[in-house]
Amino acid sequence: MLGNLLKKYKTMNKQIKVVFWFSIVGFLQRGISLITTPIFTRVLSTDEYGLFSVFNAWYTILVIITTLALNMGVINNAFIKKGNTKEKVVSSFQSLSMVIAVAFFIFAVIFRNHLSQIMNLPIIIVIFIFLGCIFYSPYHDWVAYKRYQFDYVRPVIAAVAISVLTPLVSLIAIYCTDTMKGEARVISYVLVNTIFPGLFFYIVNYKKDKTFCDKSLWIYALSFNVPLIAHYMSETLLNQTDRIMINMFCGKSEAGIYSVAFSAASIFTIFTTALNASFVPWTYQKLKVKDYKAIGRVGYLVLLILVGALSVMIIFAPEIIRILAGEKYSGAVYLIPTLGASVYFNYMYQLYSRIELYYEKKAYTVTATITAAVLNIVLNVWWIPKFGYLAAGYSTLIAHIVFCVMHYFFFSKVSKEYMNSVKVYDIRIIAAISAGVLMISFVMTYLYQYFILRIIILTFIVVTAVIYRNKLIGLVKLLRKQ
Repeated sequence: MLGNLLKKYKTMNKQIKVVFWFSIVGFLQRGISLITTPIFTRVLSTDEYGLFSVFNAWYTILVIITTLALNMGVINNAFIKKGNTKEKVVSSFQSLSMVIAVAFFIFAVIFRNHLSQIMNLPIIIVIFIFLGCIFYSPYHDWVAYKRYQFDYVRPVIAAVAISVLTPLVSLIAIYCTDTMKGEARVISYVLVNTIFPGLFFYIVNYKKDKTFCDKSLWIYALSFNVPLIAHYMSETLLNQTDRIMINMFCGKSEAGIYSVAFSAASIFTIFTTALNASFVPWTYQKLKVKDYKAIGRVGYLVLLILVGALSVMIIFAPEIIRILAGEKYSGAVYLIPTLGASVYFNYMYQLYSRIELYYEKKAYTVTATITAAVLNIVLNVWWIPKFGYLAAGYSTLIAHIVFCVMHYFFFSKVSKEYMNSVKVYDIRIIAAISAGVLMISFVMTYLYQYFILRIIILTFIVVTAVIYRNKLIGLVKLLRKQ
């Protein structure tokens, strides 16, 4: 078997090897993050863990604004459509991001006290957020450049080194201080994950091409990406604002508890990301030949597999949180059902959005993302002060449901315009699967104190699967064949 796998690997072309190795790196990065979570939740208090969680949420949002996200999409377009050398594109793009980020950093230093109050973070953390933004682009621009060249060896080595060193150095920094452990975690993270790699790749990229400013490239980058910032921001806000608003209304400890639940629910994004690596191009191929029935069959099957995996996580949420974080994070248990259901809806909308994007209806995606992000913020402002941090799970779930409903209607418009109103997905089947997810989520919230009852429910699911095993095996074979 090993010999056959090696033989198949050697026959892969460079493009497939790039996809393969970057998928492996993605699994490794998320895996290391998951493995180290139980360590950090035990060496840090809930307040200290919450501090890092809130920092990470702010950093994820602000890095898009301060760098214009030039490493996302536009740099690949510039490689193809601009006549400049690829090295000049990289050096010019990283310079533009640096200029904008430095301007924001100066602003942050001047107004550090005000920003500290607004963000509810220590001044030193605020400074390191904006400092990290200055060094964010060089590494990511370099990775985009290497992807374009189908050079996966060096990017994979760099990604693995950063992924391993970041938590290792953070743990050393935490153990070397008796106080301010949360600050030590943040500062060491920014230094190892962003500043040191960024400084190194500034030098590497400028060595290949010393261009600081190419006017035509700067204008192209700004005209292309500035209109997309709303989309990038809204997508990020949809996933990050909960922790920021919990910190504002409840405190860092509650933000830390929410972050643990979010991390547990996000385990399944590893599965969905890997699935999309093959499912998305397969969907596009089927759309090209108008094999709509195959898209529907496989779509339902993937949703059912995801529901099965999520159901096990939701049923055993108390045990998962106990292993992942310990008793002091026990409050996270009651967030797992709503956040788990959110993961399902976050994947389901992609069934529709893929078809929208195939026909280049980008405005639909932007509209739905902005609406869902704004709704999530409004519901958080309304509910968290009244009901506490658990309300953030419900606001996230409702926002994702609205997100899916909007994409369904947008997809219906695309179907009428380009596909002769063909029903790729039967809304009744989708609604039935979705109702099952919601039922499991809400029922299990009231059953976490009854371990035996949860075991009985799991046994019923397993027995049902055994009874219908031939059909299930047939469905799995169909998925494998497709």
